[in-house]
Formats: sequence, structure tokens, C-alpha cells
Amino acid sequence: MKLALIGFPGCGKTSLFNAVTGSNLPVGQFSNTPSVQMATVRVHDPRMFRLREWYKPKSFVLAHMECEDVTGLIDGKGGQKQVSAEVLGGVRQVDAIVHVVRAFESGAVPHVLDSVDPRRDMAETVNEMLFADLAQCDQRIRKLRPQVVKFSKTQEHDKKELALLERLMAHLEGGKPVSSLALANEDEKKTTAAFQFLTAKPIMTVFNAGESDLGAGGKAEQLEKEYPGSIALCAKLEMELAQLAEDERAVFLQDLGIKEPAAPRLAAMVYKDLGLISFFTVGEDEVRAWTLHRGENAQQAAAKVHTDLAKGFVRAEVFPYADLDAAGGDERAMKAKHALRLEGREYTVKDGEIVHIRANTR
Repeated sequence: MKLALIGFPGCGKTSLFNAVTGSNLPVGQFSNTPSVQMATVRVHDPRMFRLREWYKPKSFVLAHMECEDVTGLIDGKGGQKQVSAEVLGGVRQVDAIVHVVRAFESGAVPHVLDSVDPRRDMAETVNEMLFADLAQCDQRIRKLRPQVVKFSKTQEHDKKELALLERLMAHLEGGKPVSSLALANEDEKKTTAAFQFLTAKPIMTVFNAGESDLGAGGKAEQLEKEYPGSIALCAKLEMELAQLAEDERAVFLQDLGIKEPAAPRLAAMVYKDLGLISFFTVGEDEVRAWTLHRGENAQQAAAKVHTDLAKGFVRAEVFPYADLDAAGGDERAMKAKHALRLEGREYTVKDGEIVHIRANTR
């Protein structure tokens, strides 16, 4: 899973990146050169830490997401304030986009568009993504139109692709994202996916508010109510908290009235919006969290662990984390009360289940 943090220069994007990945990149630096910094966000699932207490494994591996800090969207070349098509083009490789929107006021950090207006910044970014997808559609359509009138082995395929792209073009020209277009079949889905359209990707919003905007009734809370599914926080404060020792951090979070730091909040938003779940493998050697899309089956879960387990899949031994928790982490006591379930390859894995794959790998 790969995320890209995007936003206008000075929005606090790099501060948030540092907060959620534990990095220490310099903040407040503007560059005209497109660049990407990459680091990992660990998914701090409380269930995993309980499993570590119970099994005391040699290895402990949290689920994780790759996170990119992408150069500010506005290039600023020649004194212009234009969204950089080159920067947006570099975002096409990711699975999801996190748009960091400035909501804090600061005379020391002027807004690149001269005023703080979250609604405007969100609309402008979405429009630029639409324009980028339109340009991509137009370029391919111009190439296909002369091709489809000539006989070739790919003529029929090209005709179908052209018809699809013309539908996509009309859809985008109407101001609608690719993600909202109903596709007729799997072939259309595969063709569309190959283009990696920006507006086909899940886009999540993080509002970067000021420290004084936090708390009940504050600007951060109001933004989250106005834009359901978004999160609002103070990236500068979150970055400073992330640099503290864990016990110190807990004290400051409590004093500031922050229920959860940025990293778990971001991970929860991504999991919810992308329809992701976690399953666990446990034992004395290793306790590990794995990520699946909701609705995927036991054989697909086996493939996450190792491709050989998926190929030689025999059965999955499954029990819920909740049953183990109710037994105080005593697996034997849990099994005495709850029968261990044996499931086939088509079984739909649920969030929080502990799964042990039996396979013939010879």
C-alpha cells in the first residue's frame, strides 16, 4: 500500500510526513524541482501489542504503508502560481492520495495563494487532477483515432479502448472524477486501471489547523463536521510530539486533549476509505499483522504470507482475536471453550482473525 501526501507549499505536508513516519526532514523549504521522499507508516494496532504480551515472540511485525512526501503542487516558476503538471504526474503510481489542506493562520508563513481558504484549495487541487486526467485521455484519443480506421490485429481492441476513453473524456469534461464512472465489465476496469488516472484514486483530506484551533468547538472540530471522513490536526504539534519518548508523549497528549496521535488516525482513515482489514499470524517465533481488502478469502490471505502457501493451500485454522482476549491470551483455555474453526480457500477472512495456514508445499 503506497500513499502520497500532496498539498500546496507551506501547508504543513512535510511536518505531517515527519509526524506519521518518524522522519526528520527539514520543513518550510520551497523547491521548484519535483522530488519525492519515501518512508514507512507503521499501523499501531492495539491488538498487536496485546498479542506480543501473550506470545512473547522473537519477531514482532506491524502492518505498514509506504508514504511519499511529494513536492508542493505549485511550481512558482517565473513568478507564476500554477499547479505543476509534472508533480501531479508523479503521483500516478500510488494507491491513494492524502491531500493536506492548510487551515492555520500565520503571518510568518504566508499562504502561497495569499489567503487561507481550505475550500478553495481543495477545489483547485481536484480541478487540476481533472485537467491532468483530461490531458491524458486527449493524448491517447488523438493517437487511437487514426489507428482504428486501419486494419490490424489490435483494431477491435483499439476501437473498444477509444469508445471507453471518449466516454471518460465526456465524464471528466462534466467535472466528474473517473472513480464515479460506471464501467461495463472487467475489460473496461483493466483498461481504465492501466492509465492510473488521478481522479480514479481514493482521495482523503487532512486539514492542518493551528494549535489554538484544537479542542471542543474549535476550528479543527468544525472542519471534521463539515467534511465527514476527513481528519483535522496540528501537524507542527504532531511532529514535535512524535519526537518525544513514548511515556512523555502520552502525558502531553493527555494534557492537550488529543485522543490519538496522527499516525494511527491516518492509518484508520486509510483502512476505512480503502476497505482494508487486518488478520494476524501468531506464535513464539513471530507475531505479525497482514493487510487484506475486505471480502478477500483465505487463499488470498495465504498468498500475503507466502505464494507457496496459496499454491498448496489445504485449509485455514481460524479463531477471532476477541475469543483469545476473553481468555486472557491463554490459547489453550480459549480452545477448550471455543472450537478451532477449519475453513476452506473460499472462506472470507474477517478483521481481527488469527489465521494459521495449512498447506502442502512439497
